[in-house]
Amino acid sequence: MKGRRSRAALAHAAMVTLGLASAVVFAQGAQPTPAERAIEYRQAVFKVVGGNFGPLAQSAQGKLELPAPAARKYAQRLASIADFTRDAFPEISRDGKTRAKAEIWSDRIEFDKLLNELNDKSRALAAVTARADAKPEEFKAAVGAVGNTCKNCHEKFREK
Repeated sequence: MKGRRSRAALAHAAMVTLGLASAVVFAQGAQPTPAERAIEYRQAVFKVVGGNFGPLAQSAQGKLELPAPAARKYAQRLASIADFTRDAFPEISRDGKTRAKAEIWSDRIEFDKLLNELNDKSRALAAVTARADAKPEEFKAAVGAVGNTCKNCHEKFREK
């Protein structure tokens, strides 16, 4: 009787172990490819860009009352994260679930020019929001410059 219980317990333990091992193998098989990870990184970067630019754009359009310290925070974050966009389009990320057009890689000079412009305009916006004497028109113009850069890039290099 005791031997049967031991064998049953051992068989049960073996089944549990095999089940866990299968789950680990299955989970490892579900790991994203390097291309998928690169695309996920890019999408995360632009999610943060949008999350910080959105309130600034709404404020410039008069749709959101944004206190100066909040505008400064969003603009500083945008200026910092905009630099990450330069690394968000590696060659490996051409294919996959993405709205990035192939022209990004075939017209890299123009694309990089727009990314550099995004960085420059974002830093200029941060500089405007850092000034206590900045006028609302300056803020609106700086936000518009960033928005236009985004629009130009999306029109050329992003699927609808």
